[in-house]
Amino acid sequence: MKEKEIARYKVKQYKGKGPKLKTKREIEAYYWSGVFVFFMGVLLIFKPAFDYTLIKNLNGLLFCLLISIYFLFSKKEFEISNFIYLPVIFFTYVLISCFYAPFEFEAAKNLENYLLYFLIFIISSNLEIDKKIFYIWIGAGIIASITGICQFYGERHYAVSTFGNPNFFSGHIIMVLCLSFSNILNWKLYEKEKYSGLFKLLDISCLIFGLWALGVAQSRAALMAFVIGLSSVWYIHNIENRSEIKYAVIFLIIFILAIFFPKIILWYKTNIRSYIWKGTWRMILRKPVFGWGFGNFIFFYPYFRVREYFLQPESTPITNHPHNEYLEIWSEMGIIGLLIFLIFVFSFIVGAIKNKGSKIFFSGIIGGIISVLCDNIFSTNLRNPSTSMYFWFLIGITSKYTKVKKIDFKFSKYLWYIIFSVSLIFSIFYSYYRIYPQIYYKNGIGAKDLGDYEEAIENYLIVCKLNPYNYECWYKLAYAYGMVGNYKKAEEIYLHINENLFPHYAKTDANLGTVYLKVGEIEKAFKYYKEAEFFNPYDEDILCSIASIYLVYYNNIEKAVEYLQRVLKINPDNIYANRTISLLKKEGKIRR
Repeated sequence: MKEKEIARYKVKQYKGKGPKLKTKREIEAYYWSGVFVFFMGVLLIFKPAFDYTLIKNLNGLLFCLLISIYFLFSKKEFEISNFIYLPVIFFTYVLISCFYAPFEFEAAKNLENYLLYFLIFIISSNLEIDKKIFYIWIGAGIIASITGICQFYGERHYAVSTFGNPNFFSGHIIMVLCLSFSNILNWKLYEKEKYSGLFKLLDISCLIFGLWALGVAQSRAALMAFVIGLSSVWYIHNIENRSEIKYAVIFLIIFILAIFFPKIILWYKTNIRSYIWKGTWRMILRKPVFGWGFGNFIFFYPYFRVREYFLQPESTPITNHPHNEYLEIWSEMGIIGLLIFLIFVFSFIVGAIKNKGSKIFFSGIIGGIISVLCDNIFSTNLRNPSTSMYFWFLIGITSKYTKVKKIDFKFSKYLWYIIFSVSLIFSIFYSYYRIYPQIYYKNGIGAKDLGDYEEAIENYLIVCKLNPYNYECWYKLAYAYGMVGNYKKAEEIYLHINENLFPHYAKTDANLGTVYLKVGEIEKAFKYYKEAEFFNPYDEDILCSIASIYLVYYNNIEKAVEYLQRVLKINPDNIYANRTISLLKKEGKIRR
């Protein structure tokens, strides 16, 4: 560290019995603790929780907390990029869109992540660019990659590493791979430095194990994004080279994409994403300017979903995201929000490229950003903090390459105090309100899987008390009550979900129909089954239930057969439909 920067560590002795003088080493401890927590936190999981990756969000908050302490003790002056107004406008618009979101509790939940991203952006935009930071991240990436490789060649053959999902892992590791490739291109610049041999070993190991892990994770979106990110690294590294060499990799990528273009089109047409995107586009067309409100995609998408989606083997009752970040931003915050986001990100990239400063790590940083932006054409990784936190870290670091001005410490210290306070309060809140309930949620699911529904109910009740807006847990609680025969309680909770939390969530309508059928309230059962049919006209169980009501209670054989034939078109081997039609033919009630 430079001598001028070391001088900043001098701190006045407190009078009386106050704390002792902070030495340079003590102050630096906050810095390296924050950096280590943030990047080695990539490997951290919390197994007692159902979503064991939520602990990574806490790492991001601890990073902001520790670095803000370091900035206070080192009397760091706040550095502002000329483009600072763009992220401020973007995050402000995110906040505004929360206020017009109909389901405010979900908007608030998503806003928590964006508050974290904004804190990380501010902190990283004031960090000194140090290769040790990146090599700690690269080291963590190597361990994460080896973990994923071992998982793939283990019993499950499923490479999730420490991210809970192969796509989440892939979306993260492509940033690290771009950094390592950039470092290799710049080896000559620090060849004589101490530990240069170790750094080379880490870069080579990262590329070997990272690419291996990316391959076994089988994320086509991430592979495509990595190739584009790699070409971006090469181009930016050679941008001042007047020869055509800087275009070599780009031409190669275009050539490869041209060869595989027919397969890419076929993949798109046969991939379930095409159905999701069609429904999302319908949703966008209804409110194209301002959108449906931040974090509210999940609530309104079912009304616009292409129903043939449910004929695909990968379909699920709930679609959380459209698997395209840009469509999701547009659907929630309108074209205004999407344009603000794109202008913000690309202004930072272009502004940094135009700056003529030292750019040893620059190509890797920009390549990482571009790879994530490309990956999110087909993925949800910018909605997942395990990728998004580090994406915003890179965006913040990029601002160091733009023109910046400093604010005197007598004003800057108040910003560091605010970040410290918010990080501390938010860490406590997040630990109690988000992570702690996940322990009981996992216990409840475990008990349910073992058939112990009473134990499951006890755990679910604790979760719902800690977080009364957790509609997923309320849903499982209602199901558990139904399984123990407490239909009154099941009905009460399903209605609570429909009326107060998430109308038509998953199979709430169908389950209400089943509850009412069990207690003999046929009209109500029929009503909710028909409601469920509207949202999913290809659900065999729903169609069979409606057919049963027509046949047994309404004595309408014609309508019953109509529904049974619909079932057989979906699944010719459906046991109930085949048996019932055979019985009706045998009794002479329908033609053979």
